[in-house]
Amino acid sequence: MTGRFNRGWVQRLRVELRKMWVRVVLYSLAGVLLALLAPLIGPILPYVPKIDLASGSVDALLNIIASSMLAVTTFSMSILVGAYGSATSNATPRATRLLEEDRTAQTAVSTFIGSFLFSIVGIIGLSAGLYSDNARVLLFVATLGDIALIAWALVRWVNHLNDFGRMSNIIARIETAAKPAARLYRDYPALGAVPRSDILSEDAPMVMADQSGYVQYIDIEKLQTLADHLKMKVEIRRMPGKYVHRGEPLLRLSGPVEDEALATFREAFSLGEARSFDQDLGYGLIVLGEVASKALSPGINDPGTAIEVLRAGTRVLEVLHEDPDPEAEVTYGSVYAPPLDMANLYSVFFSPIARDGAAVIEVQEALQDCLRAVADFGGRAAAQEEARRARKRAEAVLEADWEQQVLSGA
Repeated sequence: MTGRFNRGWVQRLRVELRKMWVRVVLYSLAGVLLALLAPLIGPILPYVPKIDLASGSVDALLNIIASSMLAVTTFSMSILVGAYGSATSNATPRATRLLEEDRTAQTAVSTFIGSFLFSIVGIIGLSAGLYSDNARVLLFVATLGDIALIAWALVRWVNHLNDFGRMSNIIARIETAAKPAARLYRDYPALGAVPRSDILSEDAPMVMADQSGYVQYIDIEKLQTLADHLKMKVEIRRMPGKYVHRGEPLLRLSGPVEDEALATFREAFSLGEARSFDQDLGYGLIVLGEVASKALSPGINDPGTAIEVLRAGTRVLEVLHEDPDPEAEVTYGSVYAPPLDMANLYSVFFSPIARDGAAVIEVQEALQDCLRAVADFGGRAAAQEEARRARKRAEAVLEADWEQQVLSGA
């Protein structure tokens, strides 16, 4: 259970660790420390294998690494920036964050920068005469290890570039990012809280937001701990994905509390300028839908991508409607939260595609097929209503008789 509902600071740490600068800094520090430790460790080692190094051999290797890594890093960053721009113009700007968090790309760039700094520090140390004979041997061995690491990173990076930033890759990334939230809501429809809303009176005390932003994450465990300590019930008014303005309610309380407790309740909500995939299933489906809408725009006119998105979104909904974990149960009995609104969830994904692809019979066939599948394994009434509205919209714009016949049979 603790893996599903991490404390708020753990979640914030996870978000920071996904950023490229963290890995770049760690690899850079490792490279610098590796070069600096050789002159310190060399003299105190009891035994270092005797290796006859030609004059300037280590220095030559380090110079090659320094010059090549600077060029490779610049080239890699230009590829990343180009991929971000391509995703923004051809898919959706919301997908660029998933490319930015790509671990293979981060590892490659970090390895190149760390190797560059290792070589620079090593060259400076050799020029300053800081390395004894033993230390030079250690530096040589470390350089060979660094070359092996560079080769491994280059091979992975070149192979990764075959798919990086392509439309199919972007769709797969969004689908992968949305599925954990689908599993979370499958097992815990209210994030582990009691799935009920409006249990407290309208005039009950409220916890107001002190800033504006999207609710990215709610620390349900923190709310439960504080509610138990104060012997009260709390009702969540803004679930992940909702935008809240400063002064709008985040929580409703069963009784009055002091200002210090209000601040602690407020800290359980992580607000930001953009939505997050972690607890916001609707966001993943919206981003998928944006890719389809862009593909159906007159400037691109790519119904195949829209159909691929429909299949990906349906697979996410399949995960949501799988049988829940038999061990899943309401964990936080003092916290109440509204369950997922299935009708709204289906609407935010299917409705934009139905609107933008109304005149494309291939998209309408795939749309009706996906909604029929969702009706079979999920919310039947909501899916059938989406299908009815999509069909009515398409009937109004499809002109050819054969298209109307195909739509009728879809």
